Amino acid sequence: MLINKMLVWLLLIMFSGGSAAQTVTLAVEAVYPKDQAEFVYEPLKNWLEKRTGLTVNIEIADNYYFYWRSAKNSEPDFTLDAAHVAAWRMQEKNYVPLARVQEDVSFHLISNFEPAEGQSIGEFLVGERVVTLPNPNMGSILFDQWFTDLFLQPQKIVTALSWEDVIQQVFDQSANAAIIPSSLFDLYPNFLSLRESDKMPGVTFLASPLISPQIQQSFQDAILSIGEDEESFDILAELNSDGITEVDPKDYENLGEVLTRLLY
Repeated sequence: MLINKMLVWLLLIMFSGGSAAQTVTLAVEAVYPKDQAEFVYEPLKNWLEKRTGLTVNIEIADNYYFYWRSAKNSEPDFTLDAAHVAAWRMQEKNYVPLARVQEDVSFHLISNFEPAEGQSIGEFLVGERVVTLPNPNMGSILFDQWFTDLFLQPQKIVTALSWEDVIQQVFDQSANAAIIPSSLFDLYPNFLSLRESDKMPGVTFLASPLISPQIQQSFQDAILSIGEDEESFDILAELNSDGITEVDPKDYENLGEVLTRLLY
């Protein structure tokens, strides 16, 4: 009787195609409201599932603060991070870089207006509202680095939930200036760039060190194949990129230090 039950169990496994696909999490940078993020990353989710055979759950934080808190306290299987968060995960949690968008990114301090002749940026913006995403988004970090004179301080506004929201606050004049990434600045050539940061790598895919090398490789192959056919062009459009490339870890050196200083 026991042998018969074992045979039935084995036959059920064979005819059902084996066990269900393994489920992995992909935590993404919080630069969209949740509902919008689900739409933005749906093509990526579908592509990864098709190419790897895994079930991919996109993990979306409510805002940048919760995205950073999750980075400190949890270890998702895979991540799609801003470069400084990616660098911190690599440095502090031994995450493995898989791929990145091919474009570097810089951040611009933008405005619809420009300083008077001979007027410094600090004098021009003193007491004015400058909007960006919350700490520790790189826009917020750069604000703190650029405006250190207590007597020439703008107001840092971090109520925006997305880069689109940041731009809208400048358009409707509820903010006088903003700090935005170059990928967004390029879409709005009428804005004046008052200051630009150094370039850094674009958003980066990482794998937890707890994930097996075989699954890491499968995930990396799937990511690097994005753009090979028309089916995946929507993914690149949502990532504001023309392609995916391999990672040079040297490009991330010292980037994670800005976050380490926030912790200690």
